[in-house]
Amino acid sequence: MNDERIVNKIMNEYEQLRSYASNERDRRIREVRQKYPQLDEIEKEIFRRGFENTNNILKNPDKAAEYNRDFKENLKILNQKKKQIMEENNIPDDYDKYRYVCEKCQDTGYDENGKKCSCFTQKLINEAYSMSNMEDIIKKQNFDTFSLDYYSKQKNADGISPYENMIKIYNRCRKFCENFDKEEKSILFYGQTGLGKTFLSSAIAKELMDKGKTVVYTRATKLFMINDEYRFGKNNDKSIIDNIYNADLLIIDDLGTEPQNKNNLSFLFDIINERISENKKTIINTNLQIREITQIYSMRFTSRLYGHFMFYKFFGEDIRIQKFKDDITLSE
Repeated sequence: MNDERIVNKIMNEYEQLRSYASNERDRRIREVRQKYPQLDEIEKEIFRRGFENTNNILKNPDKAAEYNRDFKENLKILNQKKKQIMEENNIPDDYDKYRYVCEKCQDTGYDENGKKCSCFTQKLINEAYSMSNMEDIIKKQNFDTFSLDYYSKQKNADGISPYENMIKIYNRCRKFCENFDKEEKSILFYGQTGLGKTFLSSAIAKELMDKGKTVVYTRATKLFMINDEYRFGKNNDKSIIDNIYNADLLIIDDLGTEPQNKNNLSFLFDIINERISENKKTIINTNLQIREITQIYSMRFTSRLYGHFMFYKFFGEDIRIQKFKDDITLSE
């Protein structure tokens, strides 16, 4: 995963991000100062007085304290004028500041202590687990874009509607993100296909990645393929396996679609056990019912889940089918 080619690719991405931040800052400054020339005049006056103050001190060092005092007083007046103009015209305070994707490392990949930033680690993870399109996915699948429109308000035999059920699940997912560091349990999403399990997993991933948490998102088939490749020497990069155990959040999508064999079952049980013991959170998405999970993975495995996971059942009509019907209706 620390392949030089991948690292160089990531460093180029950071360079592009910094360049974009710089160009956007210059554009904002240009637009604001063209529209409000008095701000430009204030900035020029601040620069002029600063230059003048430096020259005065160089010529007469003994009066440095006096010059600095006068300069600070003038600077305070000029900044007050600037603030007043900005407030009167609703100009953002940070219009002339750099806006980085990661403020923690300012899009360099390293923090102020020279340590690798969590965003750098996440980029390495994205490359290793073929998650390079994750950024595009979470732009579309996040809490802000989640819609309840496709969930029926008709109650079932248990007296709850898909709509009410999803409001409950949505709110608990938001709470899971808010209390992530203190949360004691992981999450199991189960139920039929096309009801939002993957969507909400992506939403949680985005929320936590925005907080600087590392997330590994993998389909079950890919997860066990990674293990087989490592076991049989096809890929000797142990960091790929380590991240499955150590990432702040591991999301296993479509559990139950992988080949069923003893090695896979043993690997899965070991992952869950290790992550529980290290208080690492996991999200499992599956189309299986609880009874089927028990049949495939054993009562011991299900019991482990019951003790350390929150179970959320999804039900209703497949959203993809609903959207397909809507598309057909629109085209008629």
